[in-house]
Amino acid sequence: MKKVMNVLVALAVFAVAVVLPNEVLAHVLGDPAASGLVLGAVLNFATLDATSHQTGNPGGTRQLLVALAKSITGVWPKRSDITGGEITSVPTLDPEATKWARYECPDGTIEVSSEKQGDPGFQSYKHAIEFMFSGFSKAIQAELEKYMNAGAVFIVEMNDGTYAVVGSSDNAIFVKQAFKGGKKGNDKRGFTMKGEQDGFVWDILPLATAQVAELEIATEGV
Repeated sequence: MKKVMNVLVALAVFAVAVVLPNEVLAHVLGDPAASGLVLGAVLNFATLDATSHQTGNPGGTRQLLVALAKSITGVWPKRSDITGGEITSVPTLDPEATKWARYECPDGTIEVSSEKQGDPGFQSYKHAIEFMFSGFSKAIQAELEKYMNAGAVFIVEMNDGTYAVVGSSDNAIFVKQAFKGGKKGNDKRGFTMKGEQDGFVWDILPLATAQVAELEIATEGV
């Protein structure tokens, strides 16, 4: 009887340790809905031509759009707004009449950048932006006052026509300004604005073409 019990126990252990996992794995591999639970847990690197071969890759920007973070309804962008490496939604601005403001800055003075930071297991992204206002007018001063303890979300149009989103409504960019009057007549006189924010789980991403067409941009002075 003892030998029979030992055999039964051994068979039970074999079923749990070998047969059952294989059955579960076979089910997962055969079920597309379930396969992501196992196979999607680790994504291997992809073969990629990242040389911009026979394709223009200019630096620089064409225009800069900005919205006050508190004017954006809810959180934008968020993880669910990202599909295939681009942002596929536009935010609702409140009040309803609010639109994206557009800044015309001196040529070559707008730059966006990002950086992955942190040790393995603790990594995240930092978004950063820098731009310049030329001059020393009351209109510029009034605009800069709006950044006092107020975060913003930026959209830049790059020179290849791609639009990129910097910051988010729940992790806004806070801009700091610095003014220089110049030492002589041909020196630059104006304000340089710099802002950065860390703690993002995605890099600076492009805004999908279909969503670019949905952006409502204010005319000058509005």
